[in-house]
Parts: sequence; C-alpha cells; structure tokens
Amino acid sequence: MIYGALSRSTASLNRHFTKRIWLRIGIIFVLVVLLITSINSSYLVVRANTSGNVVYTPTSHNEALAYARMIRLQHSGSENGTLLATFEHWSTDGTPVPFIILQSKDDGRTWSKLAEVWDGESGDGHPWSHMWQPFLFEFPRAIGKYPAGTLLLVGNVVPSDYSATHFQLWRSLDHGRTWKYVDTIQTGGTFGNGIWEPFLILDSKGRLICFFSDERDSSNHSQFIGHIVSVDGGDTWSRNVVKDVASPVQPDRPGMPVVTRLPDGKYVMAFEVCGRANCEIRIKYSNDGYRWDPKNLGTLVETTDGRYLGHSPYIVWSKGGGQNGQLILVAQRVYQTVSHDPAPEDYRAMFVSTDLGKSWHWAPTPFEVQHDSPDCNANYSPALLPSEDGSSVRLMAPASIGDSGPCSIRTYSANAGVLPYRDNFVNENDSGWNTYGGCWSVSNGIYYETCGGTEGNKSLAGSTGWSDYLLKADVKLTSDRVNAGVLVRVTNPHVGADSHNGYYIGLDPTDSTVLLGRQNYAYVQLERVPVRGGVEVGVWYTLQVSVRRNKISVSVFPAGSNSKVASFTYTDHTNAFPNGMIGVRDFAGTAAFRSIYVQSLP
Repeated sequence: MIYGALSRSTASLNRHFTKRIWLRIGIIFVLVVLLITSINSSYLVVRANTSGNVVYTPTSHNEALAYARMIRLQHSGSENGTLLATFEHWSTDGTPVPFIILQSKDDGRTWSKLAEVWDGESGDGHPWSHMWQPFLFEFPRAIGKYPAGTLLLVGNVVPSDYSATHFQLWRSLDHGRTWKYVDTIQTGGTFGNGIWEPFLILDSKGRLICFFSDERDSSNHSQFIGHIVSVDGGDTWSRNVVKDVASPVQPDRPGMPVVTRLPDGKYVMAFEVCGRANCEIRIKYSNDGYRWDPKNLGTLVETTDGRYLGHSPYIVWSKGGGQNGQLILVAQRVYQTVSHDPAPEDYRAMFVSTDLGKSWHWAPTPFEVQHDSPDCNANYSPALLPSEDGSSVRLMAPASIGDSGPCSIRTYSANAGVLPYRDNFVNENDSGWNTYGGCWSVSNGIYYETCGGTEGNKSLAGSTGWSDYLLKADVKLTSDRVNAGVLVRVTNPHVGADSHNGYYIGLDPTDSTVLLGRQNYAYVQLERVPVRGGVEVGVWYTLQVSVRRNKISVSVFPAGSNSKVASFTYTDHTNAFPNGMIGVRDFAGTAAFRSIYVQSLP
C-alpha cells in the first residue's frame, strides 16, 4: 500500500535504482499495515473478478517492465483501427534490451509483437540497457515532409550506471513495422539533474510539442515541466526549454505531464506534484497548447465523495458521456481526501468529468491491477484508450505476477461510466465492477455472491456522477432468510452492512415484501410493500427502479413476465442522494444477479 508513494516520491533522486531499495523497506511497512487493517472489517481491500488480459510477460528473471502506452491508428488508411502499444523495458543485469512494439488487430483482445526498437546511439557503452518512458504518436496531418499516419516513438534511454538521460526519437513510415532512429532531442544528467517522461502533442498551430519533466534547474525548482518545439515533423527541435509548470516553492516537484485537447479547442494537462501529499494529481488549462502559466499549479482533482488520485497520471478526452463528452483520468493510486489514506478503490478507480474538468466523479477501472509483489511497481503510469464511440475505455498497466514476481503488462476494456449501460456477464467476469465484501464470481452469465453473512456484501458499477436513471436487474435469492436486491445512487462506499451513501431496494422472503432503505452508514427503512404471490428462494425476479430527482419508483416482476407483483413510488423529501452508482447487494445470505441494464431518464 505504501510502496507506490515511496517509489514515486524518491524518484526525484533516482528513478529506479533507489526506488527498488525503498520498495523493499516499504513492503515491510505494508505488511504491518495490512495486518492491522485486516483486524478492522470497516476497511478491506476492494476486489473484483478480473485481473486483465496479459499483453506481455518477462522472458527471464532479469527483464523488468513498467509504464505502458498505446494508441489507435486513425490516419493510416487500411491500417486504421489497429492498436499499437509499448512499455518501459530494461534489464536488471545491464544487458541491452529494446522497446517492444505490440499490435492488436481485434481492438485489444489479442496482441502480437510487431517490432523491436533499439538504442539509436552508437559509440562507447552503447547500446544502453534501460529503455524508459516511451510515447507513441501518430501524425493526424502532414507535418513538414512527412505524411499523415507517420509514427514517432520517443523514449528516455539510460545506461546501466544511471549516469545520463537521453530522449531518443525514432520514426516509422510503415505503421510501426520498421523504425528509423532520428536523433537525440534532449540530454540530461544523472538523478537530480535528469530529464523524464516525454509526451508529444500538436498545438493549435500544428506544431509538434514535446513536454517533459526537467531537473536541470534544481537550484530554483526541484523539478519543472517544460517543452520544446518542432515545426518539421521532428527532424529539428527548439533549443530553449519553455517552462509550463514551475512552482515558486522549490520542493513542489511537478512532473509526469500528460496533455489532451478538448472539444472547445483548449488543452488540459494532468500532472503530479510530489512535494504534496501522495504526489497529488492536478490539472491546468491552455488556450493553445503552447502557452501555460508556469506559476499556476492548477487545481487538485478530487471527486464529490472525497477521493483524489496520486502518482503518474494519464488523461484522455472521450466523445462518450454527453454533450461535452468526458474527461477520463487515471493514476497509480487512489486516496481519501480526509485521511490521505488509500481509498477502498485503490488501484481500481478512474475519475470521470462530463463538464471538462470542473467537477469529478469516479467509476471502476476495467480490471483490478494486481499489486502484491514488491518486485513490480504496479500501475505505475498506466494508459487509457477510449473506444471509437466513447462508450468504453481500455486500460493498460503493469501488474504483478503473483505476490512475489515481476510485472506483466495487462489490459482490458469496460464501460467508461456512460449511459446506457448493460452487463450480461457474457465475458464470464465482472470487469468494471468493484466489490465490497463477499465472494463474487461469474458463471454462465450469472453473477454470484456465495459468502453471505451480515456485512451487506455489495458490488458496484457505473459512475458516481449518474443522477436520474432507470435500473433493471434480475435477482435470485439462493439461501434462506436472505434479503437481496439492488443499489442506486451510491457514493462513498466502504465494506460494511450500510457503509455507503445510497438507496437499497431488496426482496425479503421472510415476509414476502420488497423494501426500500436509505443508507448513510446507518439504515432507515423508507418503504415496505407485499409482493403478490410471495418471494421465493431459487426464483428469478426482475427489479425495476427509477430515480428521478427525489422520486424513487420500484416495480417487481417475475423474470420474463410483464405482470407486476409489487410496485410503489416514494418521495425522499431530503433529496439526500442526488447522484451515484448502481449496484447489487445481499444481506444475511447469498444471492445471484443477471441482466443488468441502466438508461438515463430525461
């Protein structure tokens, strides 16, 4: 739980070498913390049934991975729709290794190696062994003498003694099959005087901008974010570094910039500030992508229910989610704003904004990033790629192999927190769901909770920003005396019987009723009505719940029937919970769920 924070905070001095030392110290503390927290059931690790599909696994014990990147070709003719990916790659014994370029022809379901890209410099000591911080970029239009569809790869190439940091640039004119070394576009020194994390965009004038983190003015700024410019497609670059985020507070250490263009033509940058708690993630804006007020540290990104992100952000704009589309932001860690402790959704949440970053909510990530091994800096600098229609998003990240192994690179795609939402569990997993207590599994399109007990086991999906919507779900009670059903407008969840804000609609076989309860770390029953014909264990029922402003309407049907066996409408005059996720829940027994569907209401 601590090593991500330790590794990124100490990265200001030595990016990977000292990080490994601190990771081992941190893991001892982690074990102690986990032992303590396991005693208190009010804070348990959030689990889900999906750990992602493996994209790449090390072939030897000396091979190390992190920092994934991927793009979808959009300006490459017949190759459009192909996904390309790469990742940090280095050897722990100093053996030279390449960047590996992977491709997917089926939208990320399967991957194959397309190319290897080696250190482009020659001379004494080359090739170097550490291929760090890659970034892939496709030209959306002709730039200089290079056509649309031209690919650039920039990466930070570092020798095994960590004595230098070189941004090398390669170009591909055949959609990633072959690569030609262009030049080394920036050079830095060792840790404390290095350059890090290059990122490419086009500004509003069509100029190629390379943003990066820079320690070379350390007497004034422990680190600043700056950029250089190319107007000829990457052949030559400006010599002076323009400062974009340079805090007057010397230890603030802004870094790891990621920039995306908004539909209104403005640009937004996400970055970490490692002089603040947990390398908090902030955002700031530019009208043209070139000019950024360097003294402006932007705004802290936090959700309406008290979560914030820390360490190594990645931000994208997606056309899904409404008139403005939505910003989707992910980072290595998720924290609680009050305590600064890891949130229950640590390694399992992405932030979403439908108003271009003015307010933020969160949704489950497509898969759980496994993070148990001290030899893997899990989820360090993950990548996001929205689907072409914006309805889903793909996550790619380093994840640990077991509890004592290295990293693999994994990926998966799920709903991006947008409506309409449907899950028939056809992939035989619960991708895009977060569970809080219980034992959850999927079989034959049915979502089972099999542990029972009185902790109110729940699993949540969707976005905490959803407000007025209609939920339909099939529910089956699978043990005696259980009550089970659905949740709506859920925010601020933790493990525990009533540990969230939201409404619960449940079927109770003890008195054959359907009930509505308001939960706010306590339980208040709002309504309970009889179900005609009773509530039977082992029988499927369809629960239909609409939430529109402060009115909650509930209907119960035998599954597959249009004949209502119970219905009511309740007005919550407190309007306690105006927005939140959907979920499924059981209490005092076990249950099964299927055919989840949610649509927005006008």
